[in-house]
Amino acid sequence: MSGDATDMTTGPPLRKVLGFALPLTAANLLQQGYVLVDGIVVGHWTGVGGLAAIGAAGPLFYLLNAMFIGLGTAFTIRLAHLRGAGDADARRGVVLSLALVTAVWSVGCVLVATALVNPALALMGLHGQVADDGAVFISTLSIGFPGIFGSAAVSAYLRGLGDSRAALWVAGFGSVTNAVLVLLLVAGWDMGIAGAALATATSSTAALVVGLVVAARKYPVARTGGRPALRRELTGAVRLGFPLASQHIILAVGIMVLVWIIQAFGPVVLAAFSIVSRVEQFTAMLFLDFSGAITAFTAQNLGAGDERRARTGLTRTLGLTAALTVVTAAVVLVARGPIAAIFTDDPATRALTERYLVIIYPFLALYTLMVVLHGYLNGARRTTAPLICTVIAFLLVQIPFAYLFHSVFGIEAVMWAVVVGWTAGLTYSVLCLRRVLFTAPALEEALPS
Repeated sequence: MSGDATDMTTGPPLRKVLGFALPLTAANLLQQGYVLVDGIVVGHWTGVGGLAAIGAAGPLFYLLNAMFIGLGTAFTIRLAHLRGAGDADARRGVVLSLALVTAVWSVGCVLVATALVNPALALMGLHGQVADDGAVFISTLSIGFPGIFGSAAVSAYLRGLGDSRAALWVAGFGSVTNAVLVLLLVAGWDMGIAGAALATATSSTAALVVGLVVAARKYPVARTGGRPALRRELTGAVRLGFPLASQHIILAVGIMVLVWIIQAFGPVVLAAFSIVSRVEQFTAMLFLDFSGAITAFTAQNLGAGDERRARTGLTRTLGLTAALTVVTAAVVLVARGPIAAIFTDDPATRALTERYLVIIYPFLALYTLMVVLHGYLNGARRTTAPLICTVIAFLLVQIPFAYLFHSVFGIEAVMWAVVVGWTAGLTYSVLCLRRVLFTAPALEEALPS
């Protein structure tokens, strides 16, 4: 098994982490490339109002997606532990459980999006054309929820087996298709916000079909054998994934609160918020992929009983993260003017976007180092620690800071609140890591065996 590229228990640790992370980054480059294309097309063909509507609708979709992100990561961790332990027989129960969760969650989210989108937008203080366009975006997007969540489940399966390259091809196909469709539907056929949502729904469904074919051919699951332990696997996934899901739910709700604070300043501020969110997603993806790679690397090596190797991989990845963060932040700061101009021709929106970037990007390392530490904690099955970190950094620090000071210092208080939250989050993460490394063994939190 030592020659298998998906085996992370042998070979140079940093090379294994990079070998897992870089294909994911390539996939995310395509995906975020679509997000940027989407933002550019919407910004130029629908104006500031279209960007504001997507900025308002984004947290709602993130909220619906939050629980599934956590559960999907739990299944990834479970599969990685089985991979490290060399236990292929238990995979069938994990796959069937993942499929069941995906189907139930997709149907539930379609119903929720249909019934609650308008009250949710009103709760954030959004009314008029921005709220109407946001509701159209979410309602149209819900058509593709089975494809969106299904393709995410296939990616979780492939990543859990250590095959991020296959996940790359599936995600890449969906992203390229998405970019082509948004140009056709929004720029070509002038379908506006609904066209942007329909492009995502259609491409995600196509990606799901491709992903199922790839997964079935490369890693077929035995149709025969003993009765799969569905109840045990579902219980284990919920137990491990609930803290992860709660973390994302907290982030989604917090972003909705931020939108509620920001919308009082008008659509220009909301549009700038939407642009910066897209830039953040684009620049953070490599480091989030490092975090995902560390999760799989740690899970496999702890599954194989090699805690020292897991620590070595973390240390070397942190060093690389710090160096690359400096380069990334410098590029964004130097190019902040052209970056803002790509999205909009509105001078006020461009100026505010540049100011936002100048405030937060000198402190980007606070965030990138934190997410890599979270990757190790998740791989060690300490998924509660990142959850508590999110509660402290986002709910107890960033949101109150923005709320208390925005009336005095204006929108810049919301921007500086991001930096203050990152500082609190990294501090708590370091304390959690010290406790995990120097106290009880990481494997004491049992999963189904």
